[in-house]
Amino acid sequence: MVAIAFKKASDVSNSEISAIDSTPILTNGTEREEIALYLAQMTGELAALARSAQYDLLGYFLEMARIEAKGHAGVLRAPN
Repeated sequence: MVAIAFKKASDVSNSEISAIDSTPILTNGTEREEIALYLAQMTGELAALARSAQYDLLGYFLEMARIEAKGHAGVLRAPN
């Protein structure tokens, strides 16, 4: 399981963002798949929440992120 800590966006410096963007977190394929599945689950829940609050465009983008994450997790594979 992956532990994730959150900071308020206003507390994150530009150097921290650059470090996050340029540093690969994991190299293990199984861990990467777990993260992709977690991202798919969270973005799906956020999409539903956004739509329930009538933020339809935000819901749409979050749904696209969910589909992208599922693709990275290998959940969406083309039939042979």
